[in-house]
Amino acid sequence: MNQLIELKHINKKYGKKNILYDISLSMNENQVIAILGANGSGKSTFLRIAAGIERPDRGQVVYPDKNIRIGYVPERFPKYLRFTPDEYLHYIGKISGISEIELKQRISSLLHRFQLDKWRGQRISGFSKGNIQKVGIIQAILQQPDLLVLDEPLSGLDFPAQQELLLILGELKGQGTTILLTYHESSMFEEIVDQSYYIKDGYLAKENFLNKDAVKLIEVEGLKVTDVQEWDEVLDIAKKEGNLLLYVGSENTNQVLTRILALQGSIEYVGNIEFKKNAEQ
Repeated sequence: MNQLIELKHINKKYGKKNILYDISLSMNENQVIAILGANGSGKSTFLRIAAGIERPDRGQVVYPDKNIRIGYVPERFPKYLRFTPDEYLHYIGKISGISEIELKQRISSLLHRFQLDKWRGQRISGFSKGNIQKVGIIQAILQQPDLLVLDEPLSGLDFPAQQELLLILGELKGQGTTILLTYHESSMFEEIVDQSYYIKDGYLAKENFLNKDAVKLIEVEGLKVTDVQEWDEVLDIAKKEGNLLLYVGSENTNQVLTRILALQGSIEYVGNIEFKKNAEQ
């Protein structure tokens, strides 16, 4: 495989806090790589550096092909108040050099696949979080990028849209696109992910697929991250449309549920999920 991007000894800090320390990683064409880790571990920073949006304090990001096409979807896609999806995507397509005929076909096809046909003439400012996320994903894949970077791409998407995204990512991989992403819903991407890495304490390590714990996913309404972040039983915390997603070892589930109810939180969902630990360094 041809090398698409190489990160060499990347370091990044905000203020006095080290976020990433001496991280090196090579990515080849036609790979899907996942970057996992707890909230605040530096996953989003790593993705922005790989996408060329943010510069490291030290180290180097090398793109052997200087004409590489990169698509990027942030965790929170901004609302473009003046644009409809049709207007915005045509603008993105034009500056990307896509011909008018191909652009119209691509926009119509992708809007249809994400069930946004009826919304194409309405202002994005009035969209739900999920529909805004769909527009963000479409703009990133419109040009069929060489490198697609996705930060929590399932956030806010309904189940049909999640399934459609998985199909599209599989198609892009088949066409040679390299995909770099981060996510919490670990089981949904397993079929297409080639290698996972875990960021902890600023370091990057390969994920150990053999070291897996039985974990419960608990969705909670009415609590803040600060209410639960000190609970030792909680392995990881994510957010979903104002609710908290708590990843808890099965043996500690009842204890955590009792604590949630004591704080007058509302339990929306409890279910099994596969959660993987980072490999020992």
